[in-house]
Amino acid sequence: MRRGSDGLTDVPGWLAAGVPLAIGSDSHVTRAWPEELRWLEYGQRLLRRQRNVCAAPASGEPSTAARLFERPRIAGGNAAGFTRWGLQPGARADQLVVEASDNALLGVPGERLLDALVFSSPSMPFRDVMVAGRWLPRDHGAVAERFAAAMHAVWSQD
Repeated sequence: MRRGSDGLTDVPGWLAAGVPLAIGSDSHVTRAWPEELRWLEYGQRLLRRQRNVCAAPASGEPSTAARLFERPRIAGGNAAGFTRWGLQPGARADQLVVEASDNALLGVPGERLLDALVFSSPSMPFRDVMVAGRWLPRDHGAVAERFAAAMHAVWSQD
């Protein structure tokens, strides 16, 4: 989904019309999908001067975060060019395991966990990561070092 370059669009209208949404970033400053979803909702709050603009309790979707997460989860595979998507045979298996002991997530009931991930900004929300059916190493220090080196190379190209 494009937000009209740097402007705001009618997200509730798009959701109501069933428009497929995909979340991405045209910047390498941040790549945090919870932050993208949070600002998608916050932009609508500022525009409309009301809260939970993207929720639809009358339609059985009372969670803003869940509604904003589910649409891109469904459409994201198509946007990425995958013919199979989600937890099904032959599909690429990508998963995140939530670190429930993060301070921002302590005591949050399971049915509100996605809301907390999007709107409370946990510092280390994920314990484990699976990409294309393979668990990434748990040595987060080594992963962080390789990531920092890759980001340095990207920024050095400017």
